[in-house]
Amino acid sequence: MRHPNFFNEVRRIQNTFHNLFDPVWEDGQVYPALNVYTDQDRITVTAEVPGLSPEDLDITVAHNLLTIAGEWKEYTQDKPRRIERARGKFQRRLELPVAVDSEKVEATVRDGVLTLVLPILESEKPRKIQIEAKA
Repeated sequence: MRHPNFFNEVRRIQNTFHNLFDPVWEDGQVYPALNVYTDQDRITVTAEVPGLSPEDLDITVAHNLLTIAGEWKEYTQDKPRRIERARGKFQRRLELPVAVDSEKVEATVRDGVLTLVLPILESEKPRKIQIEAKA
């Protein structure tokens, strides 16, 4: 025979486990997860922004600093039973390892993922130095 509180205890443990995976909050702001890839020609940044359209995002590049800001609106449904998706304003700043050409940055949003392609300035790219042989 099971203890009458067995299911309540299982539910409590399950809720504790789910809370381990809550979004990362700092000072009341949630930050979208970022991935950063680099090669010789560009820096590519992807950010998880489910439910946001291009109009909901503000992206700036100044010097070597990339800023991604936006806002997830409050839910309009009455009294949700459980809310696990982020909401509220956010701002994410990322210091870039090299200067990029801010005039040629490409930004797209598809399936809840923001993709930024930031071309590296020619002056920042490594150059092969020709060596002159002298007799």
